[in-house]
Amino acid sequence: MNLNSILLSIVVLSTVSCGSVATHHSTQPLFVNSIVSTDIDFITGSDSSDFSYMNYLGQGSAEMPDKRKDTLWDENAYRFEIAFTDNDNVLIWAHSDFGSIDAAQVYVEKLTHRLGRLPKFMRDDVGHIIIHKGDETAFAEEKADSRFFVLYSDNMDVRIRNNDLEETMFHETAHVSLDVSYEKSLGWLAAQKKDNAFLTKYGKDRPRREDLAETALFVYTMVNHPGRLPVSVEQWIRQNIPNRLAFLSDIFENNK
Repeated sequence: MNLNSILLSIVVLSTVSCGSVATHHSTQPLFVNSIVSTDIDFITGSDSSDFSYMNYLGQGSAEMPDKRKDTLWDENAYRFEIAFTDNDNVLIWAHSDFGSIDAAQVYVEKLTHRLGRLPKFMRDDVGHIIIHKGDETAFAEEKADSRFFVLYSDNMDVRIRNNDLEETMFHETAHVSLDVSYEKSLGWLAAQKKDNAFLTKYGKDRPRREDLAETALFVYTMVNHPGRLPVSVEQWIRQNIPNRLAFLSDIFENNK
């Protein structure tokens, strides 16, 4: 059991001893972050996927931003297209550092069904996904003409072992989808101000960049998979961030 699980257990026990978990109000974040610091499997392997098929489009030039270096373009990237049953498709560009189409395809295939489990309305906003060989954490970029996120192969393997890759892709997709539409909206900013609490420390430390994506994963799960979150977590959310819960619930309810 990790530290956050222990702290959550302490919160639950202390509130139960007072009579009801639902009476617990706290301005302290419940978790360090939404994914790696929790033991919650928000999106599971048994959830349905809209994945249909994958095509290899050949090698070619692709813009491949990388945290580790300034080189932007890869002239021989492996290019794939993933298609879904809902008539959506996403391009995947795997860096030529993989060395062969077979090595690149191994990592593209790790995304196929997982991408199909993401909400369609969010996935529709993803223009492409970049996969680099190596170990770094994922990040997203939202440009005027292109919305995409970047993954690293070694980190993907770690996230898969911990049942966290779907959640990682959800988080980055939230940046290129929900952030663009709502992060600076009056409704979201008002809800954030009224709540006066943050679900994760990561969101609290970066309220204008990370809070929406951090909170969205929990609310999506509450709306689409009722009962999957621990009862104590749901009660904390309802008591401490009811305005952001209502704001994001409307989005997910209206896009089922």
